[in-house]
Amino acid sequence: MDAELTTFAQTAGTALVALIATDAYQRAKQAVVELWRRVRPAETTAVSDQMEETRSALMQAQAQGDEERERELAAWWQERLTMLFAADPSAIGTLHQALADVVADEPHHDRTRIDSIRITAKARDSARVFQAGRDQHIVDR
Repeated sequence: MDAELTTFAQTAGTALVALIATDAYQRAKQAVVELWRRVRPAETTAVSDQMEETRSALMQAQAQGDEERERELAAWWQERLTMLFAADPSAIGTLHQALADVVADEPHHDRTRIDSIRITAKARDSARVFQAGRDQHIVDR
């Protein structure tokens, strides 16, 4: 399995589970179900049901302070997304844009908290790389 595909699936799975716990749940669910409908239409109903089950389990885990269960749910979605991306790598860009749109439309106070971001870059020769997990301001003096 391609390492980049796996890395994106891990990030997307974690972000998806984080969104499931917010008011953006319905929009996130719609984006995921639409993606499955395009790539694996026979699994659309099952994925919709799995989103509902995940939300229920996540709400219960959060109420009990069960962070391990939250990580398990994220890992389960990471695995599902890895298989989906392997079947159709173009789904990566589609999901990335869909989740970014969901997060962008949320009011600032409801934004999903992301505990960590992994950014990788390769620079050669005299190239420069500028990376940020959020806002970045570069002033050339």
